Amino acid sequence: MRMLQDQVASGKPEALPMLNRVLGHIAEQLRAAKPEVWQKPANAYAIFVYLLNGGNPEVVRAILASAKLDQVDPKLVAGSLAYADGDTLHFVENFQEIPPNVPSELVASIYLVTATQLAAIDAGTALKRLDYIRLNAPGTLLEEAALRRGLTIAARLGDKDKVRLLARNYLQRFSYSPYSEDFFRQLVDALMELKDRVSNDEIEEIAALAWPRARLPLYLRIARGALVAGDLARARFVSERADKLAAELKTDDTQAKLYLAVSNVGSDKTGDAKFMLSKLPRDRLHERDAKLLDAALAMSSRILAQPIPELAAPPKSAARSAPVQASVQSSAPTAASAAPTTDEPDPLVLETRKKLDAIDALLGRTGK
Repeated sequence: MRMLQDQVASGKPEALPMLNRVLGHIAEQLRAAKPEVWQKPANAYAIFVYLLNGGNPEVVRAILASAKLDQVDPKLVAGSLAYADGDTLHFVENFQEIPPNVPSELVASIYLVTATQLAAIDAGTALKRLDYIRLNAPGTLLEEAALRRGLTIAARLGDKDKVRLLARNYLQRFSYSPYSEDFFRQLVDALMELKDRVSNDEIEEIAALAWPRARLPLYLRIARGALVAGDLARARFVSERADKLAAELKTDDTQAKLYLAVSNVGSDKTGDAKFMLSKLPRDRLHERDAKLLDAALAMSSRILAQPIPELAAPPKSAARSAPVQASVQSSAPTAASAAPTTDEPDPLVLETRKKLDAIDALLGRTGK
């Protein structure tokens, strides 16, 4: 079972169906075992390992209900029964403290199945338990799962360095795992949780470890997450790299161009963004991205249709040498317009703020 699990983690496609067959074969052996077999603690522990690694809970429940496991801590039995029954509260409660002399393989299995629930109570302890798995079961499917689950917990704790470490280890060791799709989802969620504590350069450094065909969807996920979070600068940075990578891979760049254009709506490139949006083939977009396309087109049209607020005229001498260029995205007024004569807010600032707020609200709605 362990050998096949490790082959699954390394990306061998034939290993997963073989593993399912082996689990079924083990179930038959467990059913056929005589009652005295379970008097040996090693055999009893094997039942728990089987259960916590995808085994048939009905088979284990029947054995635990009838066998006498006098040499096994009752909490292991109670926790395993609760796990078989899907009783989250009680299996975490019974597995909070592991009895001494339990094999490390079983400890690692217990730590893995309780990590997510324990993290809601004590995230620090949950992360330490996942570290135990990484140290005691390297190269196994247990480590692969521990790396994936650790990302979210480390991000919740604000541990940027830990997130980078876990991501690096996964991409270097398990990039061909059939569960890598889940890893990339967890990684994007972790990066969104950390926000600006992770720089764009650090994101690019992590992405560089993924093979190119996996790097592109990673960039796209980060770009969309940044758009929904209202972080247009990050969305622009990542979508630019996705667009460039799509060109290098000679693959469809529609999604990358969509996110790049949306990130530019509301900037001084709104006109270019609208033109790019209008040329995108919507039949190549997922339904949620097609809605984002429509919303971004509507917003860019509204922005471009509004007149540019008039600013105070500069002195004639200044006008001849350097005409004033008004922009809805100006972050600082010119010297000629900086000093208002009244306490009223600058209409240019108000107008710009309204547009940016509208874009933020728009992205929030389309992300749901």
